Amino acid sequence: MYSRIIVPMDGSPFSETALPYARAIAAALAIPVELVEAFDVLPPAAHHRHWAEAARRMLADAERNSRRYLGQIQEGLRSAGLVATATTLPGAPARALVDWLVREPEALVVMSTHGRGGIARWALGSVADKVLHSIPNPVLLIRSDAESAPANGVEVQTVLVPLDGSDLSEESLSHAAAVATGLGARINLMRVTGTTDFYRRYLDRVSTDEGLISAEELVQADAEDARTSLAAASRRLAQEFGFGGQVTITHVQGQNPAEAIVEVAVAEPTLVVMTTHGRSGINRLVLGSVTDRVVRHANAPVLVVRRHNEPGAIGMEAPVSEGYSVGFGDAAAQPA
Repeated sequence: MYSRIIVPMDGSPFSETALPYARAIAAALAIPVELVEAFDVLPPAAHHRHWAEAARRMLADAERNSRRYLGQIQEGLRSAGLVATATTLPGAPARALVDWLVREPEALVVMSTHGRGGIARWALGSVADKVLHSIPNPVLLIRSDAESAPANGVEVQTVLVPLDGSDLSEESLSHAAAVATGLGARINLMRVTGTTDFYRRYLDRVSTDEGLISAEELVQADAEDARTSLAAASRRLAQEFGFGGQVTITHVQGQNPAEAIVEVAVAEPTLVVMTTHGRSGINRLVLGSVTDRVVRHANAPVLVVRRHNEPGAIGMEAPVSEGYSVGFGDAAAQPA
């Protein structure tokens, strides 16, 4: 499934919260781990020709420190029986990491990110945000302040897979099957659909034509579509991806998909697998902004899967503004 696991580091305990998950998945899937640290210690003035020698010495010292730091972690991984390598990259962290990571899109990137505030606030750590929105790789993001962050090992009982009925959202299924099989976890397929109150407000806002379908009929149709699509996704897990473990199905009616997903995710040790995009529209999850919010607020690791063959480059996907509110009808805010 993955060629290897790549773990971006920055020398801080914050970045090291990703290591237990990298170790667990690497051991479960029998794949190597590569540690990577990008560093740029020089202020702009230090690049002036009069400071060339001082700049060279500072960069050389930073590289030595990086190699020493990564080497210590590398030895720890090797002592645990894993194949581990380390790479240092000079340059601004976000750009250096992206330029390096895009060369191997089949690698799984495991890295930590910030977490703060309530469900309406969601900005990721600056480097993690740029990496997430700029590379084609699947990225497992670990909130550094998660209350359940493990010190050594990890416990994952459930791999939670939020879907929206679209082919794009189901591109997460193969990743979920691989991770759940390796970790011995069950898979919970989840779908969030709108409530009667939500549909009534939407219909009132869009049109007052008497011929429109009622809110109750829409809710019923949505629920039936959810049951059908989730059952089909469950069959795909076994037939296409060879998953032989337990599969459960969760259907929730609500007005905020991210909140519903977070509530399910915190019920037990969970790893969430989500795509960055899904079908837009009144009866679909807006995967992308929802994914960002789940990463932000769930005390659980989130594996973000980019849509198949989607190119990545810094600036291609602009994050939604900090105060933006998620709903079922916010598809217009999604990047092209």
